Amino acid sequence: MKLQIAIVITSVMLIANLAGIYIDVFIKTNPVISPNNDLSDKNTTNITQPLIFSEKEKQRARFPKFDALYEDYIKKHNRTVAKLLNQTTKVNSAKLPKVIVVQSLMYLGLGNRLPALACGFLYSIVTDRLFFIDGFYNFDEYFEKDFDHDWKSVANLYNNSRSRYLHDNNQNAFQLITRGNLSNEEINTYDILFVRTWDYVCAPLISNPNYKEWISSIIPNNKVYNAISQKLLRIKPNITEKVETFINNNFGEYNIGIHIRMIKNMMIGNTITPIENFCSAAKMLMIGTEKKNVTIFVATDNNNNRDILINCLHNSLGSMNDSTKIIHASNDMDVINPIGGNPGTEVEAIVDLSILSYCDDLVVTFGSSFSFLASAMFYKSLPLWGPYVVMPVKNNEDDFVIDKIWLWKATFNEPCMYFSKALLKESDPETIEVFKTNPFWMYYSEECT
Repeated sequence: MKLQIAIVITSVMLIANLAGIYIDVFIKTNPVISPNNDLSDKNTTNITQPLIFSEKEKQRARFPKFDALYEDYIKKHNRTVAKLLNQTTKVNSAKLPKVIVVQSLMYLGLGNRLPALACGFLYSIVTDRLFFIDGFYNFDEYFEKDFDHDWKSVANLYNNSRSRYLHDNNQNAFQLITRGNLSNEEINTYDILFVRTWDYVCAPLISNPNYKEWISSIIPNNKVYNAISQKLLRIKPNITEKVETFINNNFGEYNIGIHIRMIKNMMIGNTITPIENFCSAAKMLMIGTEKKNVTIFVATDNNNNRDILINCLHNSLGSMNDSTKIIHASNDMDVINPIGGNPGTEVEAIVDLSILSYCDDLVVTFGSSFSFLASAMFYKSLPLWGPYVVMPVKNNEDDFVIDKIWLWKATFNEPCMYFSKALLKESDPETIEVFKTNPFWMYYSEECT
């Protein structure tokens, strides 16, 4: 008997530590909720009118120490680059400023490209190197540019310079990133450190004993991407105005964002993620909001999935339909973006990302970097917890298995790090041990991959 109790307690502790919620329901029936469960404490406002965009902005997480560092960096960058470009004599390659260069993989979506830029800038500030971007040719169309970080402007000066990769797709210097000194004598022999990746591979740097105390003194560990993106990846006013107008016209007192990326099913073996499961998750979140004006914002990867989800939501909400608005921003998701081949256009993707980040709760697709990027952009400093993640289930003819829903509550808001499992499997024991000093290491290794 004691052994059985111990096993139960251990299991409960494990589930709690993983912040997991396992919901065993059948899609066509209502889940049974105990009347003793108080689920009315939603992440909602206490005002009678919906929050408008400007009021949400007042609640945005702010990072004054990082902001000051960023402003100082702009001055240093502009001053140094101007001096380089204005020299009338040949530049001595031995005296060139050392740089970090992110090589953008334009055949991938924003969910992969933007975290790579944030990583490059983080490496830049911890190594006191200049930051440049190579290949993101339409950056200026969507994002503010506080300094000239186009690698083409200075690349010719570095033709004879030594270089190495911190990350080159599947090749990652995780031992160096996790516990090494990125400014040691050997690394300083390289004028250029390249970053070419589709992943948030800089997460282990937060564990690095050489930098962790300094980083945490200017940015909370759970808001590194959020802080950097607010400055480096600041969306242009013409796009922000679209987001602001949309939110002012459509948001209510409690706002749920749902992002569906069905193509991820093909990447996880013989699995499916029924759209009805996203619908059930939203219905669960709405328990206790009967007296609220609720908005459900839907972002999907094609028109058909969007229509199925919207119909499912309307059919399942019953009497709550009168106080619930179900909306979407992107009109034609069957259009294929020539950049990367993803659904929709670049600007539509940025608008969807922004609107999702202003929702009070997110229901997202397991393994979707776009989903977790929206969560990483979350406007509030609190709560600490991240999105609800709808997990895939086995694809077979057993109705019981298909109708079972796995729903996880992610432990915090940062982009996915897909290579975390490679780090844990392939790195030396000391590197793994240091990586695990980050209390959120389980998030990277389990909840996004």
